[in-house]
Amino acid sequence: MKRKVFKSLSFLVPSRFIKEKRFTKKDISEVKRNLVLSFGSVYLIASIVIALLVGSIFTFQNIETNNNYIGVYGLPAFIGSFIIVSGSITTIALTIISKLIQNKKISFIVCRISGIVIYTCAAVYMLSCIFSDAKMGFVTQSESLSAGIIFVAILLLIQQMCWIDAAVLDIGTSIGIVLTAWYCSNTYGMKAIYYYGLIALIYPFACYMIISLLFYAESQRYLEEMENERLHNRAYYDALTHCKNRHALTEFLKENKTRWESKENINLLIVLFDIDDFRLYNNQFSHLGGDYCLKSICDAIRNEFKSPNLDFFRYGGEEFLLFFELENSKEAPIYLERVRQGIEGLDITAPKGAPKDFVTISVGGLLLNNVKVFSFEEQMKVVDDYLYQAKASGKDVVCFNGEIIK
Repeated sequence: MKRKVFKSLSFLVPSRFIKEKRFTKKDISEVKRNLVLSFGSVYLIASIVIALLVGSIFTFQNIETNNNYIGVYGLPAFIGSFIIVSGSITTIALTIISKLIQNKKISFIVCRISGIVIYTCAAVYMLSCIFSDAKMGFVTQSESLSAGIIFVAILLLIQQMCWIDAAVLDIGTSIGIVLTAWYCSNTYGMKAIYYYGLIALIYPFACYMIISLLFYAESQRYLEEMENERLHNRAYYDALTHCKNRHALTEFLKENKTRWESKENINLLIVLFDIDDFRLYNNQFSHLGGDYCLKSICDAIRNEFKSPNLDFFRYGGEEFLLFFELENSKEAPIYLERVRQGIEGLDITAPKGAPKDFVTISVGGLLLNNVKVFSFEEQMKVVDDYLYQAKASGKDVVCFNGEIIK
């Protein structure tokens, strides 16, 4: 029973949770980064509210005292008000910048800085107000304590979500509360030390609870995203070659058919290639060797055409399909030769009985101009026939629109 209760509370110990979920350092960094970025909106809203609220109070009190704010409320109150307003404006600017930056790492750093700024300024303002109230004797001990508790609650809400930052700021704030207790004891007596000391003890623990809960929630979301990505990859990608599979091909054709048919002056190149004598390769080097050959060839294609939107599909066992949208139709033979030569350059030892000493591919290519009605089945019959012609012509050649490229 005790073990079950302890396990149910494991989210309070991030390291235990990380161990159970087998998170890597990269995963932990990603969770922290997402957590900080997700708090960007909280920092922004908190900064706007604080700037407007404190700025309005300061303006009202300054008018009420006939521009003698420092003389009535004391220098600590003035410094605290100035720091929180300027800090809030700085945080607003930093938060907006972090949302505009496209680079996630830089955005994360800027957002961290904005959180630290508003957190620190709020802590300073809290302490300055209590100092000022205690010095001027404006409020009772209970009212001063209530103000302190409210500001602690605000600090909890805008907690910085990186553990190192949080630890440093929590210790700094706790020391500040203890110093406040010592200062306020001159006005309120020794009870102030007890009350503020209690806040100083509870505050870091409360911060730790908040951080642990938020880390747990963000970790669960991250795990869910990872699982969704894994299921997506399993459904749309070939596990061995990491090429898109037939299911992904169906979705790809659905998404692009209408666009191809409506786009003017389109040059769509469909490429189908097949590994020559692959059955002989499997027989001589085993299926593990065949897997190595397939992966090497697919990696070579991805390296040759580094576009992140490369549409590359495993069409069959050793047959692969590519789609290129070319700006100039004259580039088609060049692309086909790049495909063939990219595999030839791997210099993978061919099996016995193959016409060449290294593994080669045969390539069939079909160029479509101004597609009015796109029928994948009909186009594949044509490009498959071109591939057969390349095979019949001695292999390791390209057949483009029915003609063998020497």
